Order: sequence, then C-alpha cells, then structure tokens
Amino acid sequence: MGKTGSKLTDLTDAQLVEMAVGKDSQAAYFTLYARYHAGIFAHISRYISEREDIEDICIESFEKAFKQLDTYKPENKFSTWMITIARNTALDHKDKAKTRGKNVTTTSLEQSNNVANDVPDDCHNPIDNIIENQIHENFVNSIEGLPDLYRDIAKMCFIDNIGYKEIAHKTGLPINSIKTRIRRAKEMITRSIIDMEE
Repeated sequence: MGKTGSKLTDLTDAQLVEMAVGKDSQAAYFTLYARYHAGIFAHISRYISEREDIEDICIESFEKAFKQLDTYKPENKFSTWMITIARNTALDHKDKAKTRGKNVTTTSLEQSNNVANDVPDDCHNPIDNIIENQIHENFVNSIEGLPDLYRDIAKMCFIDNIGYKEIAHKTGLPINSIKTRIRRAKEMITRSIIDMEE
C-alpha cells in the first residue's frame, strides 16, 4: 500500500485505487485520471468525433468510475475496467442524442462495430510500457512546467505523496492556500496534458 512519502507516480493502479477508496486521497484520484486520460479520450474518439463531446464524455466516464471505485477488483486490469465504462458512456450519449433527434457525428460504422478489438487484453506488452512511460513523462513535465507559485506544492502532493497538513507545515502557508494552489495546479496540469495529446 502507498504510504506518505512514496511517489504516487510509481504506485500501481491497484495501490492508487486503495488509497483513493481507503483514504479518500484526491491526489490518488488525480494520478489515476492523469495516467489514463489520454487512452480514454482516444477510445471515446472511436465512437464520437466532436472534440467537445469527447471531452465531456471523458470527464463523465471518470466521474462514474470514481463513484464506483470500490467495486473495482484489483485482479482485473484497471484500463480494461475504465475502457468498459467509457465505451458504455459514449454509447449512452449516442443513444440519447438520437432520441433527442440530434445529428451526432460519429466515426465509421466499421470502427464502432469493432468493439472487441478496442479493449486491450490483460497481457502487458511493450506497447503498454511505451504508452505508460509517455503518460508518466507528460504528467511529470506538466508539473515541471507550472509557475513557481504552484510547482513545488504540486510536486509534494502529486509526486511525493505528501498530505496537505504536511505541505502546509513545510511551506509555512495556511492549509486553505495549499488547497487552493493544488486545485489550480490540477486545472493547469489537466490543460497541459490535453494540449500535449493534440
């Protein structure tokens, strides 16, 4: 289990889930989000082509997953579980849009029907390693690229896994200021990761 001081980015998915569920760790939730945003966004884009809709569905998928995170079984691959939720959310979105009579632009029918090939198998292959390393690198680079006001605090929270109280003690800042800066850092990191994916 991840303890305070161990690097969040080095933890397995199962350890991050355990932290998120057991300790309600916002940093653990955000690390899972940062780790899988690119893959989930790409998967949803197989069904939906409007970028704004893809991002909305992506966020909704993570919200659904995080609300039911305690149902995730560590023996299953987190990416497969997450992709299943994202696919169902995308298909629900298409169904609702059809019901409303909205003309939803989608990718080709052939791609949409090829659902089985969209789900990665549970074997870890070299491509997975390359993708995970790239996502990790983007995450770390996004933190490094933050303005001075946010960078050190974000590193302490998202990389070094230090709690708000300990960060406040180390920096001499009020805990509310720490929370505000971390919230703003999250927004900037998310925007930066999205920009890198474009």
